[in-house]
Amino acid sequence: QVSSDPGQFLLIVLAMQDQAGQPLQKRPRPGSDSLPPGVVAWQSVEEWHEEHKASFTPPICNKLMHKAQLSIMWVGGPNTRKDFHLEEGSEFFYQLRGDIEVVTLQRGERVAVPIRQGQVFCLPSRIPHSPQRPQKGSFGLVVERERAKDETDGLIFFTDFEASSPLVHWEQFFYCEDLGKDLPPVIGNYKQFLASEEGQRMTPQVPEAEDARPVKQDRVTEIPPPFYLEDFIRDNGRELAAGMQLPLFGQSHPDNEFRIFICGGPAQQVGNSWAGDTWIYQIRGSAELIVDGVTIPLGESCCCIVQPNVSFDIVRQADSIGMMVQSDPLGNKDPCAIGRDVCEEL
Repeated sequence: QVSSDPGQFLLIVLAMQDQAGQPLQKRPRPGSDSLPPGVVAWQSVEEWHEEHKASFTPPICNKLMHKAQLSIMWVGGPNTRKDFHLEEGSEFFYQLRGDIEVVTLQRGERVAVPIRQGQVFCLPSRIPHSPQRPQKGSFGLVVERERAKDETDGLIFFTDFEASSPLVHWEQFFYCEDLGKDLPPVIGNYKQFLASEEGQRMTPQVPEAEDARPVKQDRVTEIPPPFYLEDFIRDNGRELAAGMQLPLFGQSHPDNEFRIFICGGPAQQVGNSWAGDTWIYQIRGSAELIVDGVTIPLGESCCCIVQPNVSFDIVRQADSIGMMVQSDPLGNKDPCAIGRDVCEEL
């Protein structure tokens, strides 16, 4: 059984190679200061969670593991809310422990999406959503991308949170660079509004023209439901055992931002590179990440970030299963809104 501790796994591998009399490659010692340039956030998720367990109790219930082109956030419970979030980017959910519910507005109707322990879910851009995490001890991953300078987020409160076709009570759009710093002032503005005579009447706002809102809400997409990651691995067992790399959500999914792959072994993936961050997570078995001649062992539950435009190789052993997450910020954009040249080419 492969240890989830990067240091212990490193010692096992080095000992095996030493006994075989083979030359040893450069390998980092545990700790990000010893990693090669272009690799950060090398962690065992389970050990990292234990180290930061105080962050996963109320009222905080979340902690960023990494923030750059991708934000790797882990969220716990209990934590419930009444606001809806609207953003230009997509979100990826992977629930490791406990169950949660993401309340969404799809085609103008309230749709509660339960995400069970072990399930994955991809929320496309511009769909209002309100994650609910009532279970104590729940623990799950949420991945987002960074915002472009011309993108804004929206915080929306409805007159009735439970209404099937809710009406807007109050909303504000703002640039979100750091959620922990940028969100509290917006919440403060809502509390001031709620204390006013107008706010206490709970009357709906006069709907603003969609084109006038900074974020154009998606009112046509129906989101595929969550599914169990283990079901995907089982159903694609033959291909993964042959070392294939398979898209987790497939071409029929309405989201075009996330590039999420489940990768099997034995395999050698050579010469990988991506314009943004790449988050690598080892689901089971073992693998080796090689960057600039340095080999970084990945045991079960280990993860790391390869930074933009850094070339990397991955060597996966037999029965290895890993996940690779990337995001294309233009994937869900209207080509004609990106630039006239792009539109004319299409």
